[in-house]
Amino acid sequence: MERLFIGVPVPDSYHAKVENLAATLGARLRSKVRWIRPGNAHITLKFLGHVDDALFSDLKTALGTISFSSFYMRVGGCAVVPNRKNPRTIWTGATKGARSCAGLAKRVAEAVEPLGFAQEERPFKCHLTLGRVKQSGMDDWQERLDEVNDIWPGFKVDHFTLWQSELTQDGPVYTILEEFPLSEEDEF
Repeated sequence: MERLFIGVPVPDSYHAKVENLAATLGARLRSKVRWIRPGNAHITLKFLGHVDDALFSDLKTALGTISFSSFYMRVGGCAVVPNRKNPRTIWTGATKGARSCAGLAKRVAEAVEPLGFAQEERPFKCHLTLGRVKQSGMDDWQERLDEVNDIWPGFKVDHFTLWQSELTQDGPVYTILEEFPLSEEDEF
């Protein structure tokens, strides 16, 4: 039984930006934050949890039937949830491609639902998690986040990925199990 999720990989420039942001913002925070490990940045479309090995072939088949056009995406800004008084997660949201990413997430959810993976109750929010606040240090989150509130480079989403997530004491280790191509976007 493996712990799996489906997501959109991000380009190397995003991994570098996450590392830079963690170093810059981390040096200015009193809060203890567990930043995303180098190379682990991604946009989650659907978290599956522990999946029985017997479902793996059916899961790959279901994901392989998804027909969706490639699209361009960009993230920007920086925020915390649930709020600045009690931050738990630091993230950046899509400034371009959010609607397309939500559409792809919907197709993924529909494709895997017949295999027993329930639809999410909360609406999909296209975002890139940067870190998790482990202990609040009473930071001025407005000021800190405004310091790193910039737009990231755009990139083309031309596939999505099925990943295995192995939890270790140093954080999760992600392994690509399968990549699923998107069709070329329609040209007008």
